[in-house]
Amino acid sequence: MRNLLPPRGYRRLPFRRARAPQPHPDLIRLSPEDWHYITSLHDDSVPLPPGAEQELSPDHPRLRELRDSYARLDLPVLASSRWTRDEVESFLDLRHFRGETMITWHYRELPRITALKYFIFMREIQKRDTRSLLETLGEDGAFGCWTYSYPGYGTFSRDLLDSVNEILFLERQLKLSERARFTALDIGAGYGRLAHRMVSAYPQLEDYCCVDAIPESTFVSDYYLGFRGCKPRARAVPLSAIDAELEPGSFDLAIGVHSFSEIPYAAVEWWVQLLQRLAVPLLFVVPNEPTELLTLEPGGERRDFMPVLERAGYRLVTREPALEDPAVRELVRVQDHFHLFERRG
Repeated sequence: MRNLLPPRGYRRLPFRRARAPQPHPDLIRLSPEDWHYITSLHDDSVPLPPGAEQELSPDHPRLRELRDSYARLDLPVLASSRWTRDEVESFLDLRHFRGETMITWHYRELPRITALKYFIFMREIQKRDTRSLLETLGEDGAFGCWTYSYPGYGTFSRDLLDSVNEILFLERQLKLSERARFTALDIGAGYGRLAHRMVSAYPQLEDYCCVDAIPESTFVSDYYLGFRGCKPRARAVPLSAIDAELEPGSFDLAIGVHSFSEIPYAAVEWWVQLLQRLAVPLLFVVPNEPTELLTLEPGGERRDFMPVLERAGYRLVTREPALEDPAVRELVRVQDHFHLFERRG
């Protein structure tokens, strides 16, 4: 026991916890530009177009009219889970609707990392872009859209990349460019992103109709389609006017990109019943989960909405990852899958 005791005169030194390894300062140092980027919800490098400040005011008479008309409706489609009134009013800047909002998330990290991600994203889509849509459709960064420019390649955004990728999928599956005419109905159309790109890509697209259960979305998409010169071939129809303005047999394709995954089961049922009444033969869906078709209920639970589609006669004919290369999917963190349904019977 004596050998285990400290020697006479021994003074215990104060205990010092080993300092945890620290990252090199160059790895975590943020420039003023980096800090501005990660703390901003929109890119302010492109000024708003003349008149946009007034036209996109939350107090605009047309928006008040839409809110009032939607509030008077008693429809299951108005039940909300993610798109609650508080969320819309706190996280949807009408003036910068193409920035970071409830409508679009831009996969942002630190600027250099994000620029690298978007370059990989762009190159993956460019491999399939047989129609050179990335170049011809272009990106101007209007309304707060985050953009990424690369010498010799051009300027890109999530709006442009997602839209071209979706168009290329539809072209591969449906040969839309070979049709004399076609029409489309976009459910949960956001600010009219895909409507603008589809009208620009296809001169034979006669009618692209945007519908949404959120009055702010209808308001913004109507403005945006006008700003982009897409009218009258593209239009935003208020929820209250759907029965009067949408006729059975008038649409070749329905589109639901990240829409059914953000609403309750009853709302999905209402939209799908509308497609059934309109006899829309084809349905393109991009859910939030890779391959699961799940709703979002008010309490946070999820429900499989595939049975809703099947009851309406829709059968899955094609499903493929939005990004072909699994390494790119992992680096960009996009695991989306494109689903194409055909109505039978």
